[in-house]
Amino acid sequence: MCISGAASESGAHREGVSGGPMAFGGHQLMSLVGASVSPATWRGYGVVRPAVWLVGHSYIFWAAQRAECRPGGRMLGFREVDVSWRGIRGLKWSQLLTEVVDIGFHSRGPVILVIHAGGNDLCLSRLAELMTLMRSDIERFSSFFSEMVLVWSEIIPRVVWHGARDAEAAEKCRRTVNSRMSRFVRSRGGIVVRHRQLEGDNRSLMRPDGVHLTEIGLDIFISGLQDGIEQAMFLLGGGRSPV
Repeated sequence: MCISGAASESGAHREGVSGGPMAFGGHQLMSLVGASVSPATWRGYGVVRPAVWLVGHSYIFWAAQRAECRPGGRMLGFREVDVSWRGIRGLKWSQLLTEVVDIGFHSRGPVILVIHAGGNDLCLSRLAELMTLMRSDIERFSSFFSEMVLVWSEIIPRVVWHGARDAEAAEKCRRTVNSRMSRFVRSRGGIVVRHRQLEGDNRSLMRPDGVHLTEIGLDIFISGLQDGIEQAMFLLGGGRSPV
């Protein structure tokens, strides 16, 4: 169903049980991806077709519902891959590892793991402690899968940061986390989604609560995730056209 209205970050509702820097824009890779995920291609590589898991807080929760209104639906237009969503409203980073472990139990083939989390922690944890936890968990993710490409979706600016005494300080913290974690993910062969169109003054793309994205904002967010998944599929195909 299409979504409307504001939503709270609180609660623990789950929506479904669904390397290198950003270098390709728009849908330049779509034709390549369409070929690379064909059944013959994956049989040729001798692997089970890949699974895409999108995991994170309420941005993923609402993006899953918004995707139903878009061409391609929750599958995001991808063919011959399994696309699954785990959007948990109010998710903190400390909850993420348990979710990834559980996904590992359900996955037999290559996995594209899309992570959008950390925004709910910026005003609750010391920056150094949060960064240490994030790096430690990311280093462990690959051990739960036979083959995995990580897609790190950067934290998006908010008008309101709950728990923040100083909004400017929270924004500075966000930029620091994004910069350092993006370098870290890329150094381990992962993909980074920047969400450039949501940077800066994005109040027109936020709901009245100042936390969640409007439908237009979600469309931009989803498009960024699609681009990251396309690049991850390119890596799973050996970084070359299978034709």
